[in-house]
Amino acid sequence: MIKKRWWVVLCTIIGIGVYLNYGKPNVVFKEPSKINELTFYQPKVLWPNKKESVEAGEGSGIAVSSEGDIYYLHRASGKYSGDNIIKESTIVVLDGKTRTVKKTWGAELFKSPHGLEIDHEDKIWITDISMNKIFKFNQDGTLLKTYGEDYPKGLEWRLRIRNVLPNFPTFINENTFARPTDLTVLKDGSFVVADGYRNHRIAKFNPDGKLEWQVNKLGNDLGEFNLPHGISSDSKENIYVADRNNARIQIFDHRGKPITVWNHKDIGRPYGIEVGIDQKIYVVDGGDYLNGNREKLTSQVLVLNKKGEILERFGSWGNGEGQLKIPHDIAVDNKGTIYVAELLNKRLQSFDRNR
Repeated sequence: MIKKRWWVVLCTIIGIGVYLNYGKPNVVFKEPSKINELTFYQPKVLWPNKKESVEAGEGSGIAVSSEGDIYYLHRASGKYSGDNIIKESTIVVLDGKTRTVKKTWGAELFKSPHGLEIDHEDKIWITDISMNKIFKFNQDGTLLKTYGEDYPKGLEWRLRIRNVLPNFPTFINENTFARPTDLTVLKDGSFVVADGYRNHRIAKFNPDGKLEWQVNKLGNDLGEFNLPHGISSDSKENIYVADRNNARIQIFDHRGKPITVWNHKDIGRPYGIEVGIDQKIYVVDGGDYLNGNREKLTSQVLVLNKKGEILERFGSWGNGEGQLKIPHDIAVDNKGTIYVAELLNKRLQSFDRNR
């Protein structure tokens, strides 16, 4: 009888373990074809300038205001998932015409800033993956609003366990962000968040921060995610998501319904995504460096049309002008100039289209 009870207990434990671990997708690796030479664009490192004495950190976010000014987000002396408030400025604002620094701000505000968005009213939105918050600012850095609730006791450990065992219960509140990576703001002031490192969801909130809908499932089928990292939206308010560990791009309508997936091998591993004024989709592929593949190091920029067809594709691994080391985010202005924030090179590059 005792042996039988132990057998029941053992089977129960195994069954629970299988259930908790069920459905965890593997990271997708691709073998893209040879990348084209940089022929249509003229690259230039915009920041930091060698003459400047600054603490240039990991390049994390980039966006362009309606006036054409360039907002660059970096981590200064901080780091990914840092625990300490960064003392230095983390926002560099460059004049869109002269490309000289107009101002810097963002000191004593963040621990690990990650995503940057400028909305239709030129308000500045920033996600922080250590503070698990989204911050909304005026152009001068005045804080207007903060979104996201503080973690209750023990939640971080429950989330870490769930990263290993996908079905482990966390009891997380739907208004609590778990390392939000990026966001896109719609014309009515509502916003869609890529809540990617601990959660595996995109979630839409109204301007007051009330949840309207979420797509929240770990996996590699349509409508499932394995690290939704970058996010953007087009003129019809369709949502474009860089599904990083699934090595693909997913598109949803404004209600969260999946439309399609772009899974071309040459897309690689998308980190950042931006829908330009021209309604083309601009993507940075950071390669597999952070996923453990250090043999074939790649990084690239891609331009796609609304059908998911690749129109342009360029870039190579390195620290020279025009080369890239984990491009983390991308933006494009109304002249077609591409701006890229680089994680490992700790810099901002521009790519002016040859006329």
